[in-house]
Amino acid sequence: MGLKHRIKAGLRGLYARVLWGTGLHRVVDRFSRPRLLVLYGHCVDQPRTNGSLDADMKISGARLEKILETLGRRHDLVTLGEGLERLRSGRAGRSMVALTMDDGYRDNLHDLVPLLERTGARATVFLEGGAVASRELPWLHALGWLVGRLGATEAAAQVAASLGEVPGSPVGVTDAGTLKRRLKYDADPDRRDAALQALVEAEGGDPVQIVDDLYLSMDEARALAAAGPVEVGGHTAHHPVLARLGVDAQEREISGGAALLRELLDEEVSEEGRAPLGASGHAFAYPYGRRWDIGEHSPGVVAAAGYTCAVTTHAGVNHRSTDPYLLKRWPIHDGTRLHEVGVEASGGFELLRRLGIDLVE
Repeated sequence: MGLKHRIKAGLRGLYARVLWGTGLHRVVDRFSRPRLLVLYGHCVDQPRTNGSLDADMKISGARLEKILETLGRRHDLVTLGEGLERLRSGRAGRSMVALTMDDGYRDNLHDLVPLLERTGARATVFLEGGAVASRELPWLHALGWLVGRLGATEAAAQVAASLGEVPGSPVGVTDAGTLKRRLKYDADPDRRDAALQALVEAEGGDPVQIVDDLYLSMDEARALAAAGPVEVGGHTAHHPVLARLGVDAQEREISGGAALLRELLDEEVSEEGRAPLGASGHAFAYPYGRRWDIGEHSPGVVAAAGYTCAVTTHAGVNHRSTDPYLLKRWPIHDGTRLHEVGVEASGGFELLRRLGIDLVE
């Protein structure tokens, strides 16, 4: 983290502690316009099913429960769809918090749903079609498996040898973060995916078993979609960087994710051939979700597929006037500071943004 970001993080924490500790966040909440804070994560920490994933993808059940219980005292806990409908209709009442989870991991059914039932919270889960429906091993998890088995330096060397002298080949890379970025943004996706799959198999890994250990099965995804506190949404077929794709390829990826939702929800395709149009499945999550990951045409493609909203991974709160296809979300994991999330939910950071000061992004 650079000096600028360290200073901003320090000021953010200090400001949040003052508002939270003195109770001033309640005053700000009372006089701020209606808002929806969308939280996002991936997994409830469960060593049995997601122990191999990076720490920033997981949050302990106890930590998540504390966050939801605390926020639920002053804010309504809703699904993303419910929250947006209340904002649009002018029936927001109290400010709202919506929990979202990306990709469709097994703990989202077995660990998250019971937690939601205990706290009275609700959630939106975005399902990655290729992994859930087709049991295709995503490249990130193939890479994670290789790094876990070989270490970052050896994994990078093997990937470089497999790809050869091409853009994105991680020649000389020695750390997992650089390896991941190089393969994400610079490598040809088809060559990268094929190389990683072959390396996993060469090292004795079973790609389908890795998927089965991590992701919901179709039966489990149906059970999740039927669970009272959960709505499901789309997350493309193969989790690509949409900005790197042409419009036609984006349409295939986004509609591929929508096809999974139609199957799960037993919904018919509309006359225009669009995505699910029933009570669930309207929401979409951009893979990776940063502005440089979202192509210029991506929001329009998402809208054309029949989705009514889409979420990014840029932090902030959402209002009635927020572009529904560029909604903001706040990340949560075990390093999340409750006072900072609470101040965001109460409108404290939004107050600074209206003064031209952003301590979050």
